Amino acid sequence: MFLRALAVITIMYDEVYQKHSPWFSHPENPRRLQIALRGIQENLPTRKYRIEKPDKAEWELIEEVHVKGYVEYIKRLSDKAPAEVDPDTYISKGTLDAALHAIGGLIKSVHMYIHGKGSLFLGLVRPPGHHAGKAGKAFGAPTQGFCIFNNIAVACKYLLDRVKLTKRICIIDFDVHHGNGTQEIFIDDPRVLHIDFHQDPRTLYPGTGFPEDIGIGEAEGTKINIILPPLAGDDIYSDAIEFAINIIEQFKPSVILFSAGFDAYNNDGLSNLKITTNIFHKLSYSIIKELRPLLIIASLEGGYSEGLRRGLPAYIKGLLLMDLGDLKEPSTRSFSRTIARYRESKERLKRILRDYWSI
Repeated sequence: MFLRALAVITIMYDEVYQKHSPWFSHPENPRRLQIALRGIQENLPTRKYRIEKPDKAEWELIEEVHVKGYVEYIKRLSDKAPAEVDPDTYISKGTLDAALHAIGGLIKSVHMYIHGKGSLFLGLVRPPGHHAGKAGKAFGAPTQGFCIFNNIAVACKYLLDRVKLTKRICIIDFDVHHGNGTQEIFIDDPRVLHIDFHQDPRTLYPGTGFPEDIGIGEAEGTKINIILPPLAGDDIYSDAIEFAINIIEQFKPSVILFSAGFDAYNNDGLSNLKITTNIFHKLSYSIIKELRPLLIIASLEGGYSEGLRRGLPAYIKGLLLMDLGDLKEPSTRSFSRTIARYRESKERLKRILRDYWSI
């Protein structure tokens, strides 16, 4: 059945996520969720969402994605907390509790779906996860970019290997930074189509995610990096969404997982894109309307200010097939030279993917 209980989204949230807290100035801090919750409360009718408390995940699930040595290393650092994994990534006394509940919230979403208690889920979780690879840093990235365990990857493996709910999953990562950890984890898994929208990696952390990175072995063609040049606006991003949907339609996934980052929003703070609420709404609305998946689970990644306050509720409205209403903004247009850079990158990607998809 297509998205049972379409009219309501279940939001996994608990104050335990606030326990992951820096002891110094850091953009990834508990205030993020306060902004997100306020944005939801101010822009969505209460009948359209419900808050559900997450469960706590078992370590065994995490070790199916991350190597045991890395997991043990994080445990040892936690014993010494406060501590730093790297210059970007911290561990506080409450980090592991928050991280286990972040994954537990996504796993609980799976079980709620199985028991007929919804089809749309959003994990309003911390810490984020998409930069965490099998052993921490992925593809030679300088840091783990605020991430401890890869939340969406654990949920994906659980769906494929534990409950065997589906044989094909599409992960859509629209955080402005490349989801290098997720791509590394599934680099050779043909069951996972990973579509990643991100700012040109030559201009932004982690410096990975080029068109040539399409997967290895039987998974070739299933890892797709859509590069957005700095100063790209709604016009470019809208075209990128349509390009991606064409490929996803051919893959035919029954489940879609989102690594939901809102840091591409204009002036959110950590990127150079000019995306408005219109794009976050179009992305989710188009996925629901055109692909009709059975289950959608989103997990919060980036977004640090206005992206969470306005972009997040716009995205949720799209999932619920609601109009933007007061969240609608004037669309941003890209400079001609920015459009030219995007078209060049897109043509490069199309040449690479023509052996795998009808594009």
